[in-house]
Amino acid sequence: MKCSFSKVSMKGTFKEEWPYGTDIYGRFFYMETATEKLVFAAFDFGATYPREAARWRKEVSAQTGIPEKSLWYHELQIHAAPNSEHICGEYMDAVIERSIQTINEMKLRAEECDCFAAECDLGTEVSFNREQYVEGLGGVTVWRGIKFDENGTPYTQEPSIMLLRGYKPSLPVFEKPIYFDNPNDQMAYLFMFKNKEGKTIGTISRFAAHPDLAVLFEHSDNPERHKEYHYDYDWPGYMSDDMESEYGGISMYLNGPCGDLAVKKDCNDKGTYKTSADECKRIAFLIGEKIRKIFANKAKKIDIESDFKTEMFAIDLPIKEDYPHSYKELEDLIKAVPAARKRVEDAIAANENPAVVKRLIDDLWRLEYMPLNINDPKYSFSEEELATHILTINVPAVRFGGYLFVGLPAETLVEVTLWMRSRLTGTKTIPVDQVYGHYDYMATSRSMTLGGYTYWCSWVARNAVATLKKELAPLLDEFLER
Repeated sequence: MKCSFSKVSMKGTFKEEWPYGTDIYGRFFYMETATEKLVFAAFDFGATYPREAARWRKEVSAQTGIPEKSLWYHELQIHAAPNSEHICGEYMDAVIERSIQTINEMKLRAEECDCFAAECDLGTEVSFNREQYVEGLGGVTVWRGIKFDENGTPYTQEPSIMLLRGYKPSLPVFEKPIYFDNPNDQMAYLFMFKNKEGKTIGTISRFAAHPDLAVLFEHSDNPERHKEYHYDYDWPGYMSDDMESEYGGISMYLNGPCGDLAVKKDCNDKGTYKTSADECKRIAFLIGEKIRKIFANKAKKIDIESDFKTEMFAIDLPIKEDYPHSYKELEDLIKAVPAARKRVEDAIAANENPAVVKRLIDDLWRLEYMPLNINDPKYSFSEEELATHILTINVPAVRFGGYLFVGLPAETLVEVTLWMRSRLTGTKTIPVDQVYGHYDYMATSRSMTLGGYTYWCSWVARNAVATLKKELAPLLDEFLER
């Protein structure tokens, strides 16, 4: 078994609009045996069009000789980073070229290695589920402004942070704290690769929470906040810096499914980039220190060679019924926004039932978000995909040392992580989010019913996640039995 790591600046590979607070990197991990090869490529990007991510996979494979099934294009969903429209076309050409150069160089210097790993249960100390059902209202999501009680449990009594467009329902439930205590993903992991002389080649860490701290100023009272944007690799980047300082080598972070998960961030007095970046560093050290302490006590050498395999599965998923069947039909939906806005205003004026008003607010948000998700037939949903209402997703899988990595598309909810771990009980399963591009959210049937942010920016039909589970489970079973 041989491996190598690389960390490469991505400056010049995307359309730049902001000054740099930190560099923006692509971090690469390469591993090979006589029969298998693997590349994890983790980019400090926000989102990439799936078809551009597929093009990266195809062209990198052709120029490196690594099978497409063994190439992971993963982005950390950094909010202070370039998004899909900034890393497509000629810019993706540059990402591809730099990736090919990097991977081919890594193949030449890969060296024999050992791997040490630890599972790190962080409990509920550093992250929480940002979605909750509010009695008499429906499902809500909070981005900013949550409070924490003496036990660290998140709560709020403030409807203004629930994405209700200024609506303040008069409900008894707001007289007491509303706790945001739904399940999170407690598990972090750390893998350390050392050469035969005992020197650290690199580390791979994994947790699951939104990296959205470097833009905390967005929701501040600072009237000049629009001038505060800087590129920043957020807490995963600062945590990787700490890992490199502590262990040596190059550090890579993989982000797990975090559609409904956030870190326990302090949003007070975060009106500038500097104060927001300082919060990134605080959270990075908090998470990293906990992982390092557990690793020091629990790390074990694992056999990374005997069961090393890679695969990729194609699964057809249904697109949500209210999505247009063509870009022409999308134009009609956009025209329906003013009427949807008026229905919300009229319902509030008429003092309608809060649950009715909330659903109208969700429907308005959804109409406004669709053009963001369906925005370019060249890169986004194709005319054929809209016409058939079927989207084929690719799910890669890697196993080594008793661990199973599964790459999921879009932004997935913690429910999928918990299902996967409970279903695949014979191996230590590590789901990774936003592999092969960003389709926006994959809402579960529960989140479809409750409403809220996940509902109004999801592209999947109500039964899509159930279909994913049904199709994927036997494929992974067979993969693990080989």
